[in-house]
Amino acid sequence: MAGTDINPKSYKERIDEVHTSVIELIEDKFPDMAEFEEVTTKVYDYAGTCEDVYMEIGLQCGFMLAVQMLANSQGKPEPAK
Repeated sequence: MAGTDINPKSYKERIDEVHTSVIELIEDKFPDMAEFEEVTTKVYDYAGTCEDVYMEIGLQCGFMLAVQMLANSQGKPEPAK
């Protein structure tokens, strides 16, 4: 799927599909449960950090957009950049 195409699957379906694929690959490569746990912990830590960063960026963008919309609706000039 190209970067600009809208995926028809739900967010849950998309996440579950990729999660299953990753876990199957890690299980194949790391049959030892201790190694499996170590690798999956690092993968989840990485994914969680990416999620946090993109959530913060999204919230900042949403806040900036809300401020612009409020300024536009009140006829006030936008704050200087």
